[in-house]
Amino acid sequence: MLRKTLLEELPALIAAGARRFHTSNQALLEIQEIPGIKVIERISGVAPPKTRPPTPYLSWLPNEAKPSKITTPLTQPLPGVTPNAPYRASSEPPPTEITTLSNGARIISEASPGPTSSLGLYVNSGSIYETPAESGSSALLECMAFKSSRHRGSLQIMKEVERLGSNIAASASREQMSYTVDCLKTGVPAALEVLCDAVLCPAFTPAEVEEQRGRLGALISGKDVALTLLNELLVRGAYEGALGHPLIPTPEGLAALSADKLHAFVASHYTGHRVVLAAAGVDHKQLVELATPMLEQLPAGEGPVIAEPSSRYSGACVAMPGSFPQANLLLAFEYRGGWRDVQGAVAMTVLTYLLGGGNSFSSGGPGKGMHSRLYTRVLNQYHWVHSCAAFNSTFNGTGLVGIQSSCEPHHAVDMLNVMCRELEAAARSLGDEEVARAKRAAVSVIYNALESKATSAEDIGRQFLTYGHRISGRQYVDMIEAVTPRDVSEFVARLLTTKPSLAMYGDGTDKVKYDTLLARYAPAVVAEEQGGKSRLQQALRFGASWRS
Repeated sequence: MLRKTLLEELPALIAAGARRFHTSNQALLEIQEIPGIKVIERISGVAPPKTRPPTPYLSWLPNEAKPSKITTPLTQPLPGVTPNAPYRASSEPPPTEITTLSNGARIISEASPGPTSSLGLYVNSGSIYETPAESGSSALLECMAFKSSRHRGSLQIMKEVERLGSNIAASASREQMSYTVDCLKTGVPAALEVLCDAVLCPAFTPAEVEEQRGRLGALISGKDVALTLLNELLVRGAYEGALGHPLIPTPEGLAALSADKLHAFVASHYTGHRVVLAAAGVDHKQLVELATPMLEQLPAGEGPVIAEPSSRYSGACVAMPGSFPQANLLLAFEYRGGWRDVQGAVAMTVLTYLLGGGNSFSSGGPGKGMHSRLYTRVLNQYHWVHSCAAFNSTFNGTGLVGIQSSCEPHHAVDMLNVMCRELEAAARSLGDEEVARAKRAAVSVIYNALESKATSAEDIGRQFLTYGHRISGRQYVDMIEAVTPRDVSEFVARLLTTKPSLAMYGDGTDKVKYDTLLARYAPAVVAEEQGGKSRLQQALRFGASWRS
């Protein structure tokens, strides 16, 4: 009886084993070759599963005996198949469309392709428009951006921004304020409404003002912002008038700010003629329909032409107190004309990439800027130099152009001499190859930047505030391509006819003498006593002979 039961169950066991080894033809063959399997088949009447012989390895590859089924190359369409017309992007940039509202506010956009959009409100407002009682308002307004409005709390604004997956940012400068939102195109209506509400209808609750005032004060007092403060002190000292107003507030000015002062500053400066709504990746008609009801609530304010407070470059030497293990130096000369001198701005752009520079350790990877002048002639030549790079602080009608560096403290005087010598060498003559390389670098950066919708929107907003129109990327590139070595050398020579400005911070800078720097570029320097204070005056003359 037991034997009969075993014989009845054995076929089922064999079938289960065959299924388990189904993935291997060889395993099935081995099962079929087990001794006695024919006896089991004869007794039970159940045959094991049939298998096919094993496939030779790589037999599916085509060969001469077995050609491939498809002989059409991938670069050609299949026979009898009509391919769809490929998408071809226009080689022309999208037009910049402009709509001016009744109160003077401008809505400017370009419908660049892609799934994302960038929106920004740009305002002709900054520290140059602040009175002594309002000093620091622009910097605090940057910290107060996207806080509570009259219709939303700050938490609700943050939740709506997160729901849209947006990026928000704000920036204060001496001449302009910017507030931006980046989002998907489907989120443009909601993002625009949040942007306009947060910027044009701020609540400035006392609790939030106090919180951000403390945050800004803590940020300014940190050691990580020492070089930013050094640049700030350089601009303050180099200019008399509006550009000399603090952008980064003093502790006394920050403590005097209140919610009422912020409300008064916004009410007087955030007016129709001062505001531009710029966008990239947005249909202009849709943008105008959405933005007009919100922007028309602004008062018109001043006329179309905004009068900028006057400034005068006087040059200065400033030293920031404190100890630092490296000597940090900023040497600058006045660039007359600023952004509004477009040809000068083009030459300045090429000069910046020609001088180049960086740190003794290039964090950008091998070869980053290694062919620029300050790398080959300074960083590669002097082991005591930690960093050396061209810099500029440019404004609408003027600017500072020069070199910033850091070095071992006992080489501070040598470092300043090297910086002067490099500018003087650039004013003498420049090679065609290095100027061509600098132009290619500048063009590459411009085209790469304009791939970003955020950069395009910012370019639109700031240019319309500065020029009243837009210079396209292609036009600017054409101007760069037309620059010659002589143009750059003459630009540097004009810089060196102005009074130098110097900012210093760190150990060893006490050995640097500003009078020596003045004598190098302006022999006719006289000291005058006015109001009990000594003031240096310079005749803006530049000697024919260069000092090395």
